Amino acid sequence: MRRLLLLTLIVLPLALYAGNFTITLQAPAYSGQVARLYRYDDLFTLRTVRIAEMPIGDDGTATLNADLQGVTKMQLRIGDVSGDLFARPGTTLNILFPLPATRTARSLGKTTRVDLEFRDLDALDLNALATDLNERVDAFIAEDLATDQAAGMQAVGVRRSNDAPPDTTAPERPATLFVTPVLSQARADSFELKLRRFYAEVNDPWFAHYLDNSMAGLHQGMHVSDKATFERWIKGRTVHYDDPEQVRFLRSFFADLLPAFVVRYHDAALQKALAERNTDSLKAIFSKHDFLRDNDRLCELMAMDQLYLQYHAKYLDRPAVKELLTKWSTGSAYPEHRRMAANMLWDRTAMQPGSQLPAMLLENERGQRVDLDSLLNGPVCLVITASWCTYCELELAGLEQLQQTYKDHVRIIAISLDSTLTALRAYRKAHPGQEFLWLHAQAEQQLREDLRLRSLPTFYMLNDGVLAHSPAPLPSKGLGAVFQQVQVANERDGRIKVWDD
Repeated sequence: MRRLLLLTLIVLPLALYAGNFTITLQAPAYSGQVARLYRYDDLFTLRTVRIAEMPIGDDGTATLNADLQGVTKMQLRIGDVSGDLFARPGTTLNILFPLPATRTARSLGKTTRVDLEFRDLDALDLNALATDLNERVDAFIAEDLATDQAAGMQAVGVRRSNDAPPDTTAPERPATLFVTPVLSQARADSFELKLRRFYAEVNDPWFAHYLDNSMAGLHQGMHVSDKATFERWIKGRTVHYDDPEQVRFLRSFFADLLPAFVVRYHDAALQKALAERNTDSLKAIFSKHDFLRDNDRLCELMAMDQLYLQYHAKYLDRPAVKELLTKWSTGSAYPEHRRMAANMLWDRTAMQPGSQLPAMLLENERGQRVDLDSLLNGPVCLVITASWCTYCELELAGLEQLQQTYKDHVRIIAISLDSTLTALRAYRKAHPGQEFLWLHAQAEQQLREDLRLRSLPTFYMLNDGVLAHSPAPLPSKGLGAVFQQVQVANERDGRIKVWDD
């Protein structure tokens, strides 16, 4: 395991809350591509906002600059490969961007992750400190669960003795991987003490609460009451919206708050608050929980987050949840909650049936700019594809057959994510039968983000520019049935309309 400096640790000065941040990037395997830097707008929805981009030169280098406020979790992305880092104003990081490991699954959904390699990194940089702590915690968890086998097997033996009454007087045996996946409290306490001694001279407020919340997550689930956990790790503590460990811990601690407390004991009041679209009434219900009673900020935060996480639950009225999030996005007393509510609303409504497509920068096969909105009249099938997508060819072959049958009822538009127009032209030459309207995305990475693409090909069905199926089924999974419904509706009453979701 990599060791933090064991010599005298220098007291880390407080960084400025706002200022410029720089990345000197080395990415020799990505020459000619574009490096993009994003910040996570909030750590609950993980919505990303692009703040800088720079072409990678022939020498494989690029420099990215951005203005930040406070410690920020960032994502550095080249194409569909990305890595996370922490940044604070006034700092410069030298980063080597590696290729994904062999056989790593590739994805359009920004899930092809790599571990960024930091060059000449100060031992007290946030990335060094967080990585060092995470490695130590991971190693401890693996070691603790692996070395408690004897006690675990003993406990298993007791539980298998069906004819023996439960022993309620004997001391409880250490919890292990073989009974429940939680850690021994005594060992965790000892480990925490050692960690705090090790990092005692690191005078960094952000890392201090990152360490605290890492320890909170480590202790959670042990044989201690929720009240004891609340008293030690939550009560009276500040909510740090820039700390991913606290977000993880709070979400885990309050995971069943809505179904197990609000719905179970206050369902009538919940339904009334939803029907009235009343944020204050809803917060009043959550505040009845003992751990939220005296903390308005945390109460509102958990109410928002539970509605967001449980959005698709049957006991929630989705239109009501949307309106509540809208109200919080404009009227919350806490700026962080206004931003989060807006992101939650976007995350739950973007590209949903009933919404419209975002603006796209497109060109036709001749390289001329095209206004997509002018083409979305009546029923339209939109497919996002690329010439390098081998599976796409199978689905597009099926789409070609559907076109021959339903060309008078559904217009088909294909948008290519190829990096160059030349690649699209080559594909079209090799597939002359796919006589759809072909367009090329000039800003393919932005289009991926705006459409929230997770795989290719992706199909959409629209009525006059409004999404009806998002996504629509693949040709091999039932798109033909949707096309047939359009034809039937047209032949019945002359009104061509996609069968809406």
